[in-house]
Amino acid sequence: MLPETHRNITINHHSLNYTIWSGGKNVKLCFHGFGLDHSSYKIVWENLKETHTIYSFDLPYHGTSQFSKNEQTLLPKDWLEFMEKFLTIEKIDRFEAIGYSMGGKYAMITAELYPDKIKHLHLIAPDGITTHFSYRFSTYPFLFRKLFKTQIKNPWFFKALVKTLRTLRIRNNYSLRFAESQMDTEFKRSQVYYSWVNLRHFLPNLKLLATQINAHRTPTTFYIGKHDKVIDSKTIEPLHKLLPDSELVMLESGHSNLLNSVAKYLETKNQL
Repeated sequence: MLPETHRNITINHHSLNYTIWSGGKNVKLCFHGFGLDHSSYKIVWENLKETHTIYSFDLPYHGTSQFSKNEQTLLPKDWLEFMEKFLTIEKIDRFEAIGYSMGGKYAMITAELYPDKIKHLHLIAPDGITTHFSYRFSTYPFLFRKLFKTQIKNPWFFKALVKTLRTLRIRNNYSLRFAESQMDTEFKRSQVYYSWVNLRHFLPNLKLLATQINAHRTPTTFYIGKHDKVIDSKTIEPLHKLLPDSELVMLESGHSNLLNSVAKYLETKNQL
């Protein structure tokens, strides 16, 4: 039987759920990518269970976690409240943090909040280092946010935009297909909207994070897929160049299957 436990933390009517897969004494806090949930890290636990216990979160607007949709933005200080309560409940003093894609923001902010507790920071094709123009366009100006919200029910503007970008060849076709796959149902469009708009100020302070990592000599590893056309090595440069001792691991993978490749890589490293 899988040693699996489900728990939640409730603060101000927000409920953050997480799953524990028990194993070895080392602790990994895991943050998934967009459209996924805690279960995406089960493969990591299966490969590391002899040495690690995994705490995998359902991030806001994903899985079974319940967060308000009143467009009240989540800030790093709000995340600190959740993490303080979580670490106290679970009696965790030191931990590794691992974040994939969207989850990279959570891993970086957690490391920023706890520079003396983080043992190793793993960033898998992390979002939150380079902010794309499309994200600023759709989430910051009030009128564009309103336009973005209309797309939940009727994505006419999104479809027209993708068609134009495809015709003008401004974006590669893989990136456009990836965007379409994230917006092909009303549920997904709602998830995109609230994940972007309500988290638009939920970003790490890269200079502060780098200063803390360098001061504490915290091992930091970036994982990039050689065939990833969503987040590539150039995307992580603003942080990677500030961390002279960090490691960059290139894997034979695209974006969607990168977490599985990292799990296998970590298993190999764990056996050394």
